[in-house]
Amino acid sequence: MSKYVAFPENPDWMLYLPEHLHDTPLNQLAIPGCHDSGAYWFDRSGGLFPDASNALKCLYSVFGRCTCIYRWAKTQNMNFCQQLKAGIRYFDLRVTTKPYTEDLYFHHTLYADKVEPSLRDMNTFLDAHPKEVIILDFNHFNKEMEITRDDQLISMILNIFGDKVCPLQDMSSLTLNTLWSRKLQVIVIYHREDIKSKYPQIWPGSVICSPWINTKDVNELVHGLDNHYDPHPEKHNKNMLFSYQGVLTPDTRFIVANCCGSLKTDLAHKASPAVVKWLSKKAAGPNKMNICLIDFADQYDFMSTILALNQ
Repeated sequence: MSKYVAFPENPDWMLYLPEHLHDTPLNQLAIPGCHDSGAYWFDRSGGLFPDASNALKCLYSVFGRCTCIYRWAKTQNMNFCQQLKAGIRYFDLRVTTKPYTEDLYFHHTLYADKVEPSLRDMNTFLDAHPKEVIILDFNHFNKEMEITRDDQLISMILNIFGDKVCPLQDMSSLTLNTLWSRKLQVIVIYHREDIKSKYPQIWPGSVICSPWINTKDVNELVHGLDNHYDPHPEKHNKNMLFSYQGVLTPDTRFIVANCCGSLKTDLAHKASPAVVKWLSKKAAGPNKMNICLIDFADQYDFMSTILALNQ
């Protein structure tokens, strides 16, 4: 299988799903996502984000302007507009503050793009594709994101997407037909339980199960994914979204030992073909495949494989 498979764009794949799936809850559809969606570009001169580990700070001091760290922090080739056109509908978003500015930034060890213009780009796409629905999962907040910055981020989200934001509701009613009839296109998940009473439009992190298989070994990854994929009803909560993280994760020691390599060449190129092969044998539906995310989602036939599960 080629590492760099050119796939057709899928900007309206939800619109063209088989009609019987229009009344299927979103947690029973196969939805492509990408891991660390905002980690496609970094400000190499911006330094490390506030909660970087001491080990990474040492690496930064040794390797200078992030050349090594950049290669290990980057998880995607496509920017948000390209991800949307390709068919990505689940976005794994990490947001942080930055010293000496009120702006908020995406991050993955390094500072990435500003949040506000990125969200506006997403909204422009949704305006042009009114039948597409996206899930924005804001998670991994660092200590600098205090409650006042939570309010800043949530206000920004609600102001940009406006009436497109879907309020919290029962999963069984979360179907495309229901969303389309109400012109709702954005589900916002926010992993801070203390804000759910303040913002009824925001879904708490408890609505999604997203087990992380913390390993550098591809066989352990596939075994772990299989353990979570189980068609028995008691294994899954019908009122939750379920995300399969098809990624390998380096630790600092691994990065140091492979400092001339990258996340793409040393891990993603091992994980992606194995995950796609595993994915191709699965099915969408109750207690089965729902969201799956990988690094470098433009490769290894990931998009066509997961979308083909929606039969």
